[in-house]
Amino acid sequence: LRCVPYRLDYLQWLGVDVIWFSPIFPSPMADFGYDVADYTDINPDYGTLDDFDQLLAEAHQRGIRVLLDLVCNHLSNQHPYFQDALRSPASPYRNWFFFDNSEIGYKTFFGVASMPEINLDHPAARAWMIDIGRYWLREFQVDGYRLDHANGLGPGFWSDFRAACRAENPDCYLFGEIVEAPPLQRAYVGRLDGLLDFHLEDALRKAFGWGTMTEPEFERFATRHTDYFPADFVMPTFLDNHDMDRFLYIVRDDKDRLRRAARAQFRLPGPPIIYYGTEVGLSQKVGKYDGQGLEESRLPMLWGADQDTDLLAFYRELIAVRRQSLR
Repeated sequence: LRCVPYRLDYLQWLGVDVIWFSPIFPSPMADFGYDVADYTDINPDYGTLDDFDQLLAEAHQRGIRVLLDLVCNHLSNQHPYFQDALRSPASPYRNWFFFDNSEIGYKTFFGVASMPEINLDHPAARAWMIDIGRYWLREFQVDGYRLDHANGLGPGFWSDFRAACRAENPDCYLFGEIVEAPPLQRAYVGRLDGLLDFHLEDALRKAFGWGTMTEPEFERFATRHTDYFPADFVMPTFLDNHDMDRFLYIVRDDKDRLRRAARAQFRLPGPPIIYYGTEVGLSQKVGKYDGQGLEESRLPMLWGADQDTDLLAFYRELIAVRRQSLR
């Protein structure tokens, strides 16, 4: 956050008009952030609330919108509300969580003890989490949220969340992370503004990464898939993200295959997401299933002479052509 002007100048030059941040809130787990210990502050590793306020002002001045990554399904076991509930059955927050007789003693996100799930059917917990959504829209004028593990809470919660966020900013954009089958995803139409398109991501990697789908098969799948959802239900596309091996890693740094995949991605109707560094050739040394953790696909951004300037020019042109076609 402290390098605001220089980094935003780069993104503006590239043609980016929306930034989706990984979680920026205080979190005990380094390089992760999906276990939030305080929903109203900034992780000190990234800066301060004043730094974030400056970033938003600078981004908006450049016509760039800012989306936060918000985790509503679970939080850190170090969060004060959970700690209070853990210490005392009489805590006012006791029913905000799912305590049980399991080995861990409470329901968690995928069995991870440091991430207890929140009982958002409890009225007070529900109102609190919805208030968190309103807080960043109201106090800092963020432009919306990517909502982690959205299916964990079901469609009903998001109807209430979206209505409250719309009351703060009618133009905010809310899209969820839901990896389940399209019929289940359609249950969120009218409750969220859209979803990350994991099914097109998988098809793009099959066709241009692993070679297990032909390009004509990909085109037919893409047409059927996009026709299945309403046109105003926005489905952003991507080639890679923070939870998977980078595209360049799976194609063994074959940048021609990356270019073909990116061209196909940018022809799709959903807004294209570029995972930071893909545009300059950032890859990884070993993969998610090669005995290493997810941090392998979360290496630092490449700057200066480390960037592949030919690839960067390709992406800049790709973005310019798409923006021109949408005018």
